[in-house]
Amino acid sequence: MFNIEWEPFNGLTRRPWLMFFGLIFCIIVWAAALLLCIFSGYHITSENETTRVETSFAAYETNKNELQLSAPTGETYVIDFYNHYNGRFDDPAFLCDGDTYTVWITGAGNIRAMADSAGNHIITFESEREAYRNSQRIAVVLMAVILFLTVAYFVLALVVSESSASVWCPEWLIKLLYKSWSDFWT
Repeated sequence: MFNIEWEPFNGLTRRPWLMFFGLIFCIIVWAAALLLCIFSGYHITSENETTRVETSFAAYETNKNELQLSAPTGETYVIDFYNHYNGRFDDPAFLCDGDTYTVWITGAGNIRAMADSAGNHIITFESEREAYRNSQRIAVVLMAVILFLTVAYFVLALVVSESSASVWCPEWLIKLLYKSWSDFWT
């Protein structure tokens, strides 16, 4: 198949090698992005990567997927993806009741774990990653679908180009796969 005479897409496209390697590049990029997104959802921050702080909260503010908690000393701590904790933070006013909380934060002030003064865990390192995974489900599914469609287009374009003269391949499929972008607008 890959000899000096072989040309991908059998002359049905203007720049066959550009399209061939462009589609391979797209497949590699989508696969890498999908794997990185899945990997980041399972990377749990350890206690050694965070700083333990004991504080209370005076006020809160919600902004998109963030719950910003203000301490009386002026620091602001953030709970990312707070609406993906199975309703635990539907009414975050309970955090501002004057109780002291132990929080494990990153350098940027993001809360990775939290416990109240009685030692009950409100957020654990595992539940923080689970909330992140729940917030990224649509993106992962969308990337997987795009990857599947790109691979399917690539394989179908190669199969149709190899047998474009055969009877089983309808003309509309050849036009759909190989119509140039400038033809779509005319």
